[in-house]
Amino acid sequence: METTVKMSCGACSPQVHDDAFAVRRAVFMEEQGYENEFEPIDEDSSCIHVVLYAGKELAGCARVFPEELERTLNPGMPQSPACSLDAGVKQGETYIMGRVAVMPAMRRRGLARELVRASERAAREAGARLIKLHAQEYIRDLYAAEGYEQISEVDYEDEGQPHLWMAKRL
Repeated sequence: METTVKMSCGACSPQVHDDAFAVRRAVFMEEQGYENEFEPIDEDSSCIHVVLYAGKELAGCARVFPEELERTLNPGMPQSPACSLDAGVKQGETYIMGRVAVMPAMRRRGLARELVRASERAAREAGARLIKLHAQEYIRDLYAAEGYEQISEVDYEDEGQPHLWMAKRL
């Protein structure tokens, strides 16, 4: 199966933006029951939306953005904790990866790993040296296999679902 990754900052590319939102709506809202899926970060020019297509079919999405953006635009959301991996990383070099999702019909094909790797590349190209993420607990092993370390205990700050913070140096 041939895959294609497309990236866009904020709402720069309406098609990429709309496709990312379609995946998030299907996975997080319709499948998992989240209510608050979209936020001002999505529209900011420093937020990079990553969308994956399998052939011509929409398969998944993710996003990465500078950590400061979340602290500024979403102060009520869970904030990434300090950790040993922060050492030597300057302000502006820590990015947050999130909203990693694969459409139900496309799962079990390694596409989530492809999204994670593409998101890391996008963050690295934007100047990131460290990525943190607030992962749903059930997907911890996927991120651990990609080199992420758990940096917090499990919390329920994101709509009552079990999450934990993980991080990786780039």
